[in-house]
Amino acid sequence: MWIKRSLVRDQEVVPPPLFRAHARLAWSYGLSDVASDATLLPIWGCGMKQLSGMDALPVLADALDEGHAGLVAFSDKLRAVDDVPSFWFDDAPVWVVDREDTLDPWPVQAVGSRKIALACATGTRAFILPAEVFRAHVSAHLSAPLSDAEHQVLLDLACGLSVDESAARAGVAVSTRRKQLQGTFRKLAVDTQAAMVGLAGQVAHRLVARLSALHRSGDAGFGPYRAFLPAGVRCAAVERGDGATVRYLDMGPVSGRVVMVLHPMVFPDIHAEDVALFHELGLRAIWPVRPRCLSQSALKSGTWQDHCDAAVADCAAVLEAVSAAPVPVVALVSSGGYATTLAARHPHSVAQIDFVSTCYSAGRTRTRDGYFGDFLVRALRQNGRMAMVFAQHLSGAVFDLPRLERTVRRIFRGSAADKVVLDSVFSDAQKAARLKYAVRQSIGSIRHDYLGQVHFDWDDARRLPVTKQFWHGAQDRVHDLEDLTRLADYVSGRPPQVMAEMGHLTEGASLRSVLRAIAGTYPI
Repeated sequence: MWIKRSLVRDQEVVPPPLFRAHARLAWSYGLSDVASDATLLPIWGCGMKQLSGMDALPVLADALDEGHAGLVAFSDKLRAVDDVPSFWFDDAPVWVVDREDTLDPWPVQAVGSRKIALACATGTRAFILPAEVFRAHVSAHLSAPLSDAEHQVLLDLACGLSVDESAARAGVAVSTRRKQLQGTFRKLAVDTQAAMVGLAGQVAHRLVARLSALHRSGDAGFGPYRAFLPAGVRCAAVERGDGATVRYLDMGPVSGRVVMVLHPMVFPDIHAEDVALFHELGLRAIWPVRPRCLSQSALKSGTWQDHCDAAVADCAAVLEAVSAAPVPVVALVSSGGYATTLAARHPHSVAQIDFVSTCYSAGRTRTRDGYFGDFLVRALRQNGRMAMVFAQHLSGAVFDLPRLERTVRRIFRGSAADKVVLDSVFSDAQKAARLKYAVRQSIGSIRHDYLGQVHFDWDDARRLPVTKQFWHGAQDRVHDLEDLTRLADYVSGRPPQVMAEMGHLTEGASLRSVLRAIAGTYPI
């Protein structure tokens, strides 16, 4: 029987969308036996087996219109990623390891059969990445790309092997390997093994320089993202007590009442109208930018708790710099865990919390079929490695904006308010470019936001002594109002405020509408 799992919906067992159509395809890729050491947890009140690559393929195919080539690419990524990488270089995972031994004289070191290690100039650190990345950077300068055998010859000799050793490793005759070596010479325009190894060293040096820049890059600057911000938005930074730099956006009158806005996982488009609204309301809005959002800098630890600790320390440092009194906090979409932790650890800094369009289900209640965010939360509970690769693979759709548009529109179909937001984004090349940048530069932050949904406990929010209010869009087609009403009663003791003209996406007119309503609840 090809159906390996089912989703539970109102106690009725049903196969997931497109599962039958893609199950044989998944089997042919060998993904059904992808292992994970994650603990199996109950989802939606029923026990489920751990997720495998077979479970991910129908979601990819349905959510992204992913074809055969894309599913094969996902399979390759899944096999290549053994652990959470330090950061992503374009579309490839990179791991950073410290080296205690001396610098090896060869430019490349093999790591298993699919990866290589490149040492930094000091020899104290090495970058481990898929060998295909090295191959792509070599082939980018050639009129004819290297074949698989030619690329392997280049790698073997760059790692210090002889031609005889390379032939033995490949299981071919030495004469065959020498013919392949001659073909490599011709394509690389060199005539000796020393020259070929020297060329490999040059490619490795350029790669290490780019990887080192990414690894060293702090979060102090906004870089190219400044171009997407309207006039009146102040880009600022403050230094924490431990010397770390915290980025934040500052808008509205400097002398106005301070309100902290915690952004969703994909940083929203800030409009000139938003800036004007804060001036009209007399609010100075502070938007701390979470670690690894709008940046590809690496985080020392890959755990959500460390990420949350850093984000909360950032928020506290900004509040200390801009306000001497407790401030209201607006937690957009996926920021509830950060707002709650901030209020628990710094009770004299937070006056109230407003949860807006919150992704409250955290895999515990049903969401609308086809929403891959729900799949990611469940995958993080059961197979974190696969979920991390799945999130990164989804981000690749950003390079194909028409496909990204189809995907996003499908997720938020049925909501007129969300359609207005998406029409605004995809009808404007500058806004589409902003979305592409925001997603591609925030993979680490997005992954941690999904992890936050797994680890966050609403009991923590319930125990807080501050005022809490939930805000929900009547046109939200991702999360259910009935479920949110139960949650709001439990956490805050009051029903959610329902915004008639708001969907799940909170930017543009929807964001301004709810911000105006929230400001109306602030004491005079």
